[in-house]
Amino acid sequence: MKLTTSMLSAALFGAAFASTPLVFAEQPVLITEEEQVIGWKPLFDGKTLKGIDSWKSRKALEAGGWSVKDGVLTLAAKSGGGDIYFPASLAENYELELEWNTKGNSGVFLRVDPSGKGAIWANALEMQVINDTANDRGTHSAGALYDFIGMRKGRKVLNEDGWNKVKIICRNSEFTHYLNGKELYRYTVGDETWFDKRLPKSKFKNNKDYGMLQKGVIGLQDHGDEVSYRNIKFRELTGADAANEAQKFRKKIFSKRGPVIGNVLSGNDDAYDVNCAYYVNLLDDSTNVGAVFNADTFQLAGAWTNGGGAGFHGLPYQGGHGATPSWNEKLALFAAKNQPGWANADGSFSDPRASDGQLPNLGSLPKDWAKFNGYYVADGKVVFSYSVGEASVLDSPDAVQIDATKVIVRQLELSKLSKAKELYIADSKGEVAVDASGTIAKVNGTTFVASAGAKFSAKDGAIYLTISANKSEKSITLAVWTGKTAPAEVIAAVSKFAPLSASIKGGKPRYSTEKPIVTTGKVSTKKAPYVTDKITLPHDNPFGLKIRVGGFDFFEGGKSLAFSTWDGDLWKVTGIDEKLEKLEYQLIATGLHETLGLTIVDNTIYTVGNDQITKHHDLNGDGETDFFETFNNDWKINKGFHIFSFDLKTDAEGNFWFAQGSPVRSGGRGFERISPTNGSIFKVSKEGSTLEQFASGFRSPNGIGVGPNGEITAGDNEGSFMPRCPIHWVTKDYFGGVVDTYAQKEKLKSSIWGAKPEVNDVSEMAKPLMWLPMDVDNSGGSQVWTTDERFGMPKDQLLHCSYGKSSVYRVFHETVNGQVQGGVTKVPFPALTSSALRARFNPADGQLFIGGLKGWQTNAAELGGIDRIRFTGAQHNTVTLVQAKEKGLLVHFNFELDGELAGDPESYSIKAANIKWSEVYGSKEYLIDDATKQGWSKLAVTAAKLQEDKKSVFLSIDNMQPMHELKLDVDVETKDLDEAIFPVWMTIHELGK
Repeated sequence: MKLTTSMLSAALFGAAFASTPLVFAEQPVLITEEEQVIGWKPLFDGKTLKGIDSWKSRKALEAGGWSVKDGVLTLAAKSGGGDIYFPASLAENYELELEWNTKGNSGVFLRVDPSGKGAIWANALEMQVINDTANDRGTHSAGALYDFIGMRKGRKVLNEDGWNKVKIICRNSEFTHYLNGKELYRYTVGDETWFDKRLPKSKFKNNKDYGMLQKGVIGLQDHGDEVSYRNIKFRELTGADAANEAQKFRKKIFSKRGPVIGNVLSGNDDAYDVNCAYYVNLLDDSTNVGAVFNADTFQLAGAWTNGGGAGFHGLPYQGGHGATPSWNEKLALFAAKNQPGWANADGSFSDPRASDGQLPNLGSLPKDWAKFNGYYVADGKVVFSYSVGEASVLDSPDAVQIDATKVIVRQLELSKLSKAKELYIADSKGEVAVDASGTIAKVNGTTFVASAGAKFSAKDGAIYLTISANKSEKSITLAVWTGKTAPAEVIAAVSKFAPLSASIKGGKPRYSTEKPIVTTGKVSTKKAPYVTDKITLPHDNPFGLKIRVGGFDFFEGGKSLAFSTWDGDLWKVTGIDEKLEKLEYQLIATGLHETLGLTIVDNTIYTVGNDQITKHHDLNGDGETDFFETFNNDWKINKGFHIFSFDLKTDAEGNFWFAQGSPVRSGGRGFERISPTNGSIFKVSKEGSTLEQFASGFRSPNGIGVGPNGEITAGDNEGSFMPRCPIHWVTKDYFGGVVDTYAQKEKLKSSIWGAKPEVNDVSEMAKPLMWLPMDVDNSGGSQVWTTDERFGMPKDQLLHCSYGKSSVYRVFHETVNGQVQGGVTKVPFPALTSSALRARFNPADGQLFIGGLKGWQTNAAELGGIDRIRFTGAQHNTVTLVQAKEKGLLVHFNFELDGELAGDPESYSIKAANIKWSEVYGSKEYLIDDATKQGWSKLAVTAAKLQEDKKSVFLSIDNMQPMHELKLDVDVETKDLDEAIFPVWMTIHELGK
């Protein structure tokens, strides 16, 4: 370490000396020894006007309106002193401190362009300086970011002597403002909040470049009033000191899940949104160099060497509703709009995707134009595989550093290229100069270089690259950088890159550990029909990964399983046996896009995320995914934070099934931009070639079920058009209840959310198998069918998981007049580790395994968990079916009843209610005979008759009618006089004879 004199002094004389004020050239600006060591310097020397320039003249400030006395820089009222700035403060990242005192109005300008034209305030951020009170907290009050951000109550404190200390920290566009030692607010210039909420509400709304200058100077305003400043000091931030919170978090995410992460990346301009994005970290672990590949349009949508404003906002990384990961195309080295990245067979770039009037168009290009095959990961290298027409393409972003210059590299390897192909590379942002060879293009200080066999062209405000035909293998390298580095140096550096074929065979293990990751499960010793055994997950793992289980399935034999997480990770666990003494875990993959579904077919893992169904391939036998094959990605996704792809199941014919949510708005009411495939149940063919939108009109169907005879069920989540959580019995073209996401909404009379006037045709309300009251299930999960009788229930018994209540329900159903209806009873077992999100029966022991996570709207105890619900062999008394009749209910039990209590009407009590279907969030309960009054109706059981089988009772009930929610409380005894007390919940659409 290089030890300066100041550092040595501090080391020798201790912290007391380090805090001793220093005086530079006899000036009274106080800078401590410690501050000097870390780079603080005065912008104003306290004695002269040296180092201060006039905005008007752009020359050194002369004495006049501004004067210096006793270490104070003062502007006299109405003196015409003019706005000023400090040339020595030119920096991108910095800390600024100063004190002000005024009887009027002034301001501290940030990001001033010293070469800019017009008024100093036209493009510069301003922290307001004004004589007011601590109760003034608006956007024009002292301390405010002028016309943008005011202050919350209690944040603003003003000193009695009139001198107020300001501190401003800027780290890569993230600003933090302090006044008199208290943080006032934070903001990030150029993020989604800035462009969507802050800028449009300001007087600068028509200036999209306002505040966007990255490297500027500090200025002070002449507003015509007297104002004084003192102790103006400044420190440029570099390296780790310059990293803002978003950068630090980005580094943390990539350190755990890199080198590629699938998600959306929302641009500042919607035209640059990348909905099927693969964000690749390049060069080093700083995460300042990166690129984003758009798998919808087959283009490198952008790359950067300065962080690109990219941040992992929102779910699943930081929580919160509404936000999504984003990037700032204005900060990128180059950027391309969300449009076709390659010309079609006719040489056209015209976007064939349907337009709904918003940008970008949604979905992938037609498969005869281009088809995405997936991506390889090996030794930090990411290689995307796809076809364009007849040509096969490997496409990989990379980077190299030459001295101080960071160069973005794009490697392309093509085969079967029967004719020349043209690529859309980037928007030009200015006049493009292409050299005579066509291999070098320059625009606004950025240089593009292509290897032999490709030539640049410029048209329509963009840069294109044409690759000549070659039916054999063809390699093209594209390099982009800013600065004075010579093209020859760059070409020499990138010529050393290994061919992409070396990176599609698997690499060194990415997730190896010094010691195996082993836990011990907990086997219950309780005495009950059903007990809970815990599969202890490695929450304290060497990778620092959250384990929030989104899907799981068993490998052949049932002794091991794979599970995916909401965060996009994939794990395998072995040692699943009776005792659970040694559970060993291996991390298989990371960086997937919110993987909330998983299935295993022929011992091969398939996961579903928002982007695709991924078939996982281990190419070198180390147990890790090396090739992430795109099994199917034919649905259209957009950037809504709530658009999850839920669950993944297969049917007896080998088809795959999953559900997709709708773009629910932050807060849960209404919807953001809806794609034609949102809110749907999908069927994917066995080989993955076709996707069928089987049913639609769902809100957030967080789990499905596939029955032994092809039955399809689904849950959903209460909200707009979803008055309560249902269990849907799904048939072809079934309407789940949400008008906005119904594929055939034009056939409905009912209106979409937000329409005026609102139209709700009650006859169009969905009729699920059951509507579940809030205290039964406030957020549904998967359904599963028993595979045999080892679980203490008949084969092919339907079960429903409640994610919200962390419970499992036994589902009964009947079909009356063609309508499926039914109800549930609760399966009793000790508390789960986490929620009941997903369920599978283990082929080895026939027991039910439950996996889940803790998000919102759940009572889950832990972040994630997998449990075994084990049947002990003890009798569990319950109802197996309730049939709705015109005169009452025929209730079937799984045990013989004691005749006395079974025949007593007092052994049963019933209440019922209806709910209302509308665009509002959820519903209240209403009396079944008066839809204007809230509450539950009580139904009298007038007689109870034990049937001949001794296992069923007919309950005579007056006023039988269809009803959305019915609760039957049972208090009877078995023939052996054991108590059987439990509730039954059901929905009645039709009455049988």
